[in-house]
Amino acid sequence: MSFVDGILRIQLEDTTNLPKMPPPDTTISQTTLGSIKVQDTGSRKGFGSFCLSPLPQDEFLGFYEGKVIISLDGLPNTEYIMSLDGGVTFLDGFQRARDRTIFSPVHLNHEDKGSPGCNCLRILDDNRVAFFTARPIEMGEELCFDYGGSYWQGREETKI
Repeated sequence: MSFVDGILRIQLEDTTNLPKMPPPDTTISQTTLGSIKVQDTGSRKGFGSFCLSPLPQDEFLGFYEGKVIISLDGLPNTEYIMSLDGGVTFLDGFQRARDRTIFSPVHLNHEDKGSPGCNCLRILDDNRVAFFTARPIEMGEELCFDYGGSYWQGREETKI
């Protein structure tokens, strides 16, 4: 349990085996970038990110990119939103998501944690959100992570 910036955080999971947060200037490798294609999923998810070649576990997929938004009213109503502090500061990745020619973590779709399709994870530190593969990824798999329960509050009927 920690208390930072007026927000109580409770860590429920063991984090000893998680990848380490990379330095801020770290970029996704060209090999990894060339192994991921953004394309239409053929479902109501819209566009998603798919592996063109296998990726190993703990592969760095990049930082979430977006405009910083401060909202005292809670989660802004936009699809490409990522909370940085549990409810006041957010990254809005809408503009970055519009460019589907090159992969970014803003292109990752949702899968519930614990389901086989939830194959990516995010790590938050110092107002940055880094994404990694949570297990080895096979060619053709869609890359997805769990958006978290807060994202779906008030959007339950649209959950994908």
